[in-house]
Amino acid sequence: MDFSGRIGGGGRGGARRDVDEFGRDRRSRPHHRKPYERPNRGQRGHSGGHGGHGGHGGGGHGGAGNSSMVDESADLESRLSSLIIKVGDKNAPTLQNNLEALSVVLEKDFTNHETTVLRTLRQCVLELPWKVTVYSTVAGLLNAKNSETGAKVITLMHGVLCKSLTKGDWCSVKIIMRFFALQVATKTISASTLLSMVDAFLKPVAGQTAGVVTAQNSCFVYIAMTTLLWAGQALKEL
Repeated sequence: MDFSGRIGGGGRGGARRDVDEFGRDRRSRPHHRKPYERPNRGQRGHSGGHGGHGGHGGGGHGGAGNSSMVDESADLESRLSSLIIKVGDKNAPTLQNNLEALSVVLEKDFTNHETTVLRTLRQCVLELPWKVTVYSTVAGLLNAKNSETGAKVITLMHGVLCKSLTKGDWCSVKIIMRFFALQVATKTISASTLLSMVDAFLKPVAGQTAGVVTAQNSCFVYIAMTTLLWAGQALKEL
């Protein structure tokens, strides 16, 4: 995973100047945003209403049948999204069983609903960072069941990381690096892969003028250090 070219420099790929030394946006705070968007349950009834009118005329029955199939697919995707969003909301003794059951459901329906599953996982990692250990476990279980599915999750998150670096969205960068750090413990990525990612953040710092401290380089060091903390146990066992 090479994204070192997106760190540092000027132009669009450079760091934003409106962040503090910890990479937090000065103009907005995470608590001003909605934690996540719940599925729109009103759409199902709306589409069902139009399906009823399709019964008039020669093509009515065919239209109603197609509408029913669309409704069923939309309902399943809504339920998959809801399961992903709500898992781990309560730290119950059954959490491990719930995660295993969720991974079974997602793996079963992944082929037909890949976009929905990946989109929801991405949003949950970014907007529910206090449950990052939950979603890293889900990703690890998916990878254990099917390495191709696991690879798609990692590829997705790597793409989000690159986009966040380009935009200078350091809060998202920190969260995604935390997610990758936890993937070492699940054997989804190797320790050497994670360390090479961390090294990409430290290279600009190592090349700075001695004694000169900048907010950008402080942010790089902070992200690197916090990432290593989340992978500490897995790295210790190497």
